[in-house]
Amino acid sequence: MAAELLGLSGIKLLSIVIIIANIGLAGGLLYLYIKSYNQIKIGFTVGLILFAFLLMIRNVANIIFILTDSSAIVNKPYYVGDILELIALTILLKVTWDY
Repeated sequence: MAAELLGLSGIKLLSIVIIIANIGLAGGLLYLYIKSYNQIKIGFTVGLILFAFLLMIRNVANIIFILTDSSAIVNKPYYVGDILELIALTILLKVTWDY
């Protein structure tokens, strides 16, 4: 399997998949916030844009960390925070999309 060729364990691969989903959700939020800012031009949306952008940066950094640190995630449940972030971003994207 490709993951084994890259030297990724199952838990590392799961973490990377969750983080990629988080990046996608944060990207969706960023798109909606920029669209909203272009329509109403208020400071609150600038804060939301920065929030979504920083979440994306955090997740890209997490992927880099996982891929470069051979001891990452071993006996450390880092993925729990990523799962909680996934749930929170899903809720935030749903609420933002609807309103």
